[in-house]
Amino acid sequence: MEPTIRTITVDEAFDSPVFAALCDEYRTESLRNPHLIGALPDRAGYERMVDAGLLYPLGVFVGDELAGICAVLITPVLHFGGKLIASTETLFIAEAHRAGGAGMKLLRAAEAVAIHAGAGGLYVTAPTGGRLERLLPHVGYHETNRIFFRGLI
Repeated sequence: MEPTIRTITVDEAFDSPVFAALCDEYRTESLRNPHLIGALPDRAGYERMVDAGLLYPLGVFVGDELAGICAVLITPVLHFGGKLIASTETLFIAEAHRAGGAGMKLLRAAEAVAIHAGAGGLYVTAPTGGRLERLLPHVGYHETNRIFFRGLI
C-alpha cells in the first residue's frame, strides 16, 4: 500500500494505538545521547509549540496506521537578522514501512512545510552512522555543522 503524508494533530499522534511502539523503535535506533534515556515524549510541550506556531507535525500513514512522524520546527535565527530557519525535531519512519519511498516523501513534505512558513532552509538531524546520514548528501543536503553533547547534570 502506498504511504501518504499529511499534517497531523498532537492528539492524533499521541492517541494512535501504535504511537508508543513507534517511539520505542525511534529511541532504539536514534538515541545517541544517554542523558535522554528514559525520557518520554512531552505531549503538553508539543501542544504548546504547535499552538505557538513553532512546530508543524506530519504523519506517515500506510492505510490507517501511523507509520512515521516528523516534527518541523520553525524558528528565527536572531543573530542573523531574525531570518527563519526550519529544522526537523523528529523525522522517523518505522523500519517495516521504509520501502517504497516513504522517507523521501516525508522529507519532501517537511521541506514544503518549511517553504510555506517562509523558512530559508531546512536543517535535518540524523543519527551518526545511520541510514539517514548516508542518504542526505544524495538528495541535496550538505553537512553544515556537527553537534556535540556534554552532560552537565
